[in-house]
Amino acid sequence: MPVSLEDLQNQADDFKVKWQKASRGGSVLEIAEKNDSKRIVSESLKKTAFYVNIVADGSRSILLSSGLILENDAKTAQVPVQVQGAALVDGRQSNQMQIKFKPIKDALLYEYQVTSELDQFDQPAWGEIFQTSTSYANIFSPVKPGFTYYLRIRARNRRGIGDWCEAVRLTAR
Repeated sequence: MPVSLEDLQNQADDFKVKWQKASRGGSVLEIAEKNDSKRIVSESLKKTAFYVNIVADGSRSILLSSGLILENDAKTAQVPVQVQGAALVDGRQSNQMQIKFKPIKDALLYEYQVTSELDQFDQPAWGEIFQTSTSYANIFSPVKPGFTYYLRIRARNRRGIGDWCEAVRLTAR
């Protein structure tokens, strides 16, 4: 091994002591000593990890038995889940509505539809699909005061398109 376990433990203990001093509002000197100690531990861990990778030569069982924490296996993306927390909120101006919803981790884009029209079954008559890459600061404008607007949103990623969320509504002011 490039660094003995005893040396690695001593370096880690030294860093811990210096980190504790610096984290309680330490002086400039104490913070610099902590940073130096951190760099030393980091380099030793890098050398150890490199050594383990060379010795393991791709063997997962050897890597797992090393005691080092391995990176998670890459997971293939799935079709996005249904968007949650959709809401229409009054905008800052009287002819605007803000669209809000909770972001989805693997979403590349979000598609949404807004309408004030209902079909013969009193269901929203969806029309044009709008796209956004963010879950915040989306404004829909212009809206007519007194009209009720309906919103639905879905997420999109490389694997496909998620389901539309439940429609939400708001009467424009």
